[in-house]
Amino acid sequence: MRLLLSLAATLAVFLAACGGGGDEDKRAATGTSASPSSASATAAATVEDRAATEALLKAASLQLEDLPSGFTLDDERFTTNEEAAAEQEGNAHAPTLEDLNGFGRILGYEASYSQDVSATESALSLQMTTTVYRDSKGAGEHFRFVREQTSDPEFIQSFEDSLASSGVEVKDATISPMSFADVGDDHLALELKVTAHSPDLDADFDVVSQLIGVRRDRGIGAITVTAVGSPESVAELEDLARTLDERLKDALE
Repeated sequence: MRLLLSLAATLAVFLAACGGGGDEDKRAATGTSASPSSASATAAATVEDRAATEALLKAASLQLEDLPSGFTLDDERFTTNEEAAAEQEGNAHAPTLEDLNGFGRILGYEASYSQDVSATESALSLQMTTTVYRDSKGAGEHFRFVREQTSDPEFIQSFEDSLASSGVEVKDATISPMSFADVGDDHLALELKVTAHSPDLDADFDVVSQLIGVRRDRGIGAITVTAVGSPESVAELEDLARTLDERLKDALE
């Protein structure tokens, strides 16, 4: 079970952190230019008072009481541009520090939740990320990056490569758009299905991750729910997305 939860977390982080790579051709296609390298993440974070920005991000995010019963908060933190870029340095589909500064990203918030399950039920994890930008234009540019990168045929291969060091063999992986309710100023809904084999357990298992990203004005929120063995466990994602949209709207007014 620990291995399955680890894989679920890898799926969630890979999807939630994917916001466009350091590919110059893809930057040119979106019409977005990177900011000068001298623009530091520290400068970005001081555009608004740090304490006020943190409070805004928490208010714009899903809270524990918004989630289905049984979830517990495992970890939460704020991320500067430097931290976000450094953690995804090896991911060709993730934004560089120059990208993040160019989007006008100010600060991000991440929260990880898991649901208590017995050994006979599916493992379930939820990753929540919320990010605030200087203006809606920059938030929209970053959101378009996400859409471009997740539709790139190389995205799945990059994901499979990211699991190679864990000893999990990916036998099949697909990513596809999901039909979803109209929320926010823009939204993106994706489903990632993986069939993998664990040599240690000598068993195959299925993992399903569903991601919904919502842009509202100058904020972006994303929810990634990952279920091991039971895609039906993510059925409440649409209700969570509506709640997230309302929280973004209220916090940014």
